Amino acid sequence: MNENSLDKLKGRYCKIVTQEPGEYGVTVFYGEITDIDYESGFLIIESDKGIGVINLEVVEAIKPAKRR
Repeated sequence: MNENSLDKLKGRYCKIVTQEPGEYGVTVFYGEITDIDYESGFLIIESDKGIGVINLEVVEAIKPAKRR
């Protein structure tokens, strides 16, 4: 993903769709993007379930969303 477009989403509440290699289904996460580590390739999000880390290689789509 382009670094400039991801920096615009930092601090915003988003819907993040991921798909692990070799799996048919997708996983959807809702949370605020708190930090992006381009060197390691991780996206750090904070949701109602806590803080999580997502590998940028498995991210299929990110879309700003309204808070639930």
